[in-house]
Amino acid sequence: MTVGNSEPASEKLIANLTPELRLQLRSASAQRGLNISEATTQALDLWYGTADAPSVEVKDAKSWGTWVPPGGVARFAGECDERGLTKVQGIAQALSLWINRDQPAASPRPNVVRRMLVAIQKGGVGKTFLAGGLAQALAELGLRVLLVDYDPQGHLTRRLGQQPIALDSGGSLLEHMLGKATRHIRRSLVTLPQARFGERLHLLPSCSDAFLFDAVMSTMRAGREESLARALEPIENDYDVVILDGPPSLGLAMDIAMHYVQRRPGELSERSGILMPVWADLPSFEAYDLFNTQRKQLMTLARVTVDELGFVLNAYDGRRGASVQTRREEWEERSAPGVLAVFTDLKEQRDAQDRQIPLLEWEPDCALSHGFRTLAKELAA
Repeated sequence: MTVGNSEPASEKLIANLTPELRLQLRSASAQRGLNISEATTQALDLWYGTADAPSVEVKDAKSWGTWVPPGGVARFAGECDERGLTKVQGIAQALSLWINRDQPAASPRPNVVRRMLVAIQKGGVGKTFLAGGLAQALAELGLRVLLVDYDPQGHLTRRLGQQPIALDSGGSLLEHMLGKATRHIRRSLVTLPQARFGERLHLLPSCSDAFLFDAVMSTMRAGREESLARALEPIENDYDVVILDGPPSLGLAMDIAMHYVQRRPGELSERSGILMPVWADLPSFEAYDLFNTQRKQLMTLARVTVDELGFVLNAYDGRRGASVQTRREEWEERSAPGVLAVFTDLKEQRDAQDRQIPLLEWEPDCALSHGFRTLAKELAA
């Protein structure tokens, strides 16, 4: 599921892959210091040289795609035809062979903090729900997580039972981005108290000054794109993952957030980037098209690579009719980025929010909590 083709001469290979194999591929490629596209190319080369590759279970495979060298798509299709295999079986065999093969130790790569922006400008699709739940699941896994309430509405801060940073306190995120803060940013952090997070989940609360974000930042003479990175730099390396609950608009705040989660030198693809919550409705498709246009423009103008980590289909309820089911299928047919998870519309989400208690603390054994744990394992691979 690679996006942002960094190899202009490469081709996009589209096939179907099971969630289990997708997770195994992410984990194995990271362990071996390879991007997904590099791992897939190696896997196909291995498969081409293996006459009797074993069959692989491909039930529940979903659309998936990555980049291969020129001519790779035609060669793969031709090889599948010659062996009498479907593409889904062919790619499954190739990747399974490669994953299970003994590999030399990976070359060391820089240890880069992962940065994830949960965003799309359409309101009400579950950005705050997704950012908070993912952060909780990653912390429960044992990772050190910084959760940044970057949305001026401050819903995330309150839903986790915390208070916003006081106006003109000298410690808001905006004040740090403007270079006007009067106290260290670490003093603004809140440690979520629940034992299951082991003091590994920290929140940078919102502040009401964020409503002035675009107006204030538009007057900044220089360094605007790097302002968020500079603000978080003093604490960033204390964490394994930084998650931003994105703003509900396509303004300067979104540009700066996208710039922050760019792929850094030496970093593997799809480790940092944007996770996008959507609904199974037409407005979500339209919103994504606008959002993706802004991402591409930023990459062109700022000369950065901003990876899309994938979609999360939220609040899905198949009982709402055939059109909703059709929209879900349309999302799941997208290969790059693909749908990483489907969360149904369950009351536990609303109950936890109303009580201002983290979901994994309120209902640790519900389907939503287990869904977040599965998503966290994939994104942490």
